[in-house]
Amino acid sequence: MKVLFTFGGIPHYLNAMLNKIQAKGADITVVSPQKGNTTIGKGVKMVEGGTYKHLTTLEKKAFYGKSSFPALPRIIAEEKPDIVVMGWPYFLQIFFQPALRKAMKACHARLVIREIPFQTPPYGKIKEYFKEHPMYDENMRLLSTGAGFYLRQWMTAGIRKYCYSKAVGTLNYSTAAYDILPSYGVKKEQIHVTYNSTDTEALLKEKESVLASPAILPPSERRLLHIGRLVKWKRVDLLIDAFRKVTAAYPDAELVIVGDGPELENLRQQAAKLQIADKVRFIGAVYDPKILGAYMNESSIYVLAGMGGLSINDAMTYGMPVLCSVCDSTERDLVIEGKNGFFFKDGDADSLAAKIEMMFESPEQCRRMGDASERIIREKINIEIVSERYMAAFREFMKVSKSL
Repeated sequence: MKVLFTFGGIPHYLNAMLNKIQAKGADITVVSPQKGNTTIGKGVKMVEGGTYKHLTTLEKKAFYGKSSFPALPRIIAEEKPDIVVMGWPYFLQIFFQPALRKAMKACHARLVIREIPFQTPPYGKIKEYFKEHPMYDENMRLLSTGAGFYLRQWMTAGIRKYCYSKAVGTLNYSTAAYDILPSYGVKKEQIHVTYNSTDTEALLKEKESVLASPAILPPSERRLLHIGRLVKWKRVDLLIDAFRKVTAAYPDAELVIVGDGPELENLRQQAAKLQIADKVRFIGAVYDPKILGAYMNESSIYVLAGMGGLSINDAMTYGMPVLCSVCDSTERDLVIEGKNGFFFKDGDADSLAAKIEMMFESPEQCRRMGDASERIIREKINIEIVSERYMAAFREFMKVSKSL
């Protein structure tokens, strides 16, 4: 079967997954922008090359304000894929570009929509959803406000419903899809939750090397770790506030922050103002997987105080328990309350501090939870199992004769 994906860029984890799917027998073609990307977060490292076919084309902001590939109809006519997998916002072209629908129909290509889903309200419940789940940009500016926002969301929901009606199924990173997509008319059997995974095979191999190498930090049973780009919606400021609240009871505690970004200096000043600068290590950006692995291996608890996702997978691979709140919804399939971590109340430093104290009270409990994290990765959400879930979904899609 020939499968064509559209992506705004190819990060390392995605490249590894595509290589794995190709090795399992799918004939993969990827379409991505000729230069740069507008749909993947800033600071995410892209890679070039893989065992699959990679085509680059002009990415252009369409008249409806979202990124698109104008040449996609021509590419599909030339490639003649059996399955076309499109993520947000590219699948909007199905509605706005009749030439794309025509090209897919001509080669009997099946449309598959790929989403987490993230910040997607159930159909018909837009106001209720954004009242409970406000939308912010990475600078924590509130987006879900004003009549214009809700009008755009209402129009988007209608277009999304049309696009889903043309799809033979979906690929989703989170079981949240079962709560949301049926409201758009998607049948439960059309929803295929693949989960998402980093290159766990490479990570576990690297882990062996890390375990055999000298430590880079002094020993500590109460060390918190955060890894990620330092932008406001990661809520590292909230983590620092919560950490300060527990230092009186646990003066030996330490917080390690790995990453760089526009908030770095503000966070340094915050730690100094709270008089905990000597307990907070700002490491800066680290791209060497062995060094990143060492920080995970030598820390006690991984904390994601704001938005994020795949860093949880990496931390769990290194046997770390996890504290998090509302992230991108993938956390609900990774973190099991009381088994390998805890959830705290979104945006509440007191709630996070209480969870940290609970885990600091028993280093042995942290170790047991860390073991549970690693088992979840090894047994449920890893590159081998996730790639096989993709293949199982593709086999199901191929049974459907429907095309646009």
